[in-house]
Amino acid sequence: MYDQQDVETLERQFNAAMEEADTGSALDAVRRIYDEFDRGGESLSALLHPDFQIRMEAVFLDDKTYRGMRGFSKWRDDMEAIFEEERFQPEGLRSAADGRWVVLGRLQITRKESGDELDVPLAHVLEQRDKKVASLTAYSEISAALDAVGLPA
Repeated sequence: MYDQQDVETLERQFNAAMEEADTGSALDAVRRIYDEFDRGGESLSALLHPDFQIRMEAVFLDDKTYRGMRGFSKWRDDMEAIFEEERFQPEGLRSAADGRWVVLGRLQITRKESGDELDVPLAHVLEQRDKKVASLTAYSEISAALDAVGLPA
């Protein structure tokens, strides 16, 4: 899934992006959103925009799109099919225009087939519409996430 050279490149991108990241109260608010993602259920559906979607631009589930609450559940099922354990830990936040943010974090995973454990940088682009989360796009490449919202890498 990730080779050593890829991880080193991603670590450099992550560290550079974190130099300008917010690590204060805005990040705390985003962490609460991710807590709701982990819990699921009715409180999550109240948080998500009716047109919510998840897009994957990552080395796993690449180019897949999931729509609505049913799509969110399918995404969780697909992730659980690959990983014994997985957790995204937000560590920094970069604000972009038009209600979009790049959430810089670490993905801690244990592969189901091999039992391999990885801790790799990952970026999500969150988009807000009507005070709700309208989309989440997961990027393996930190620079691609920044480019997608017009922020310098």
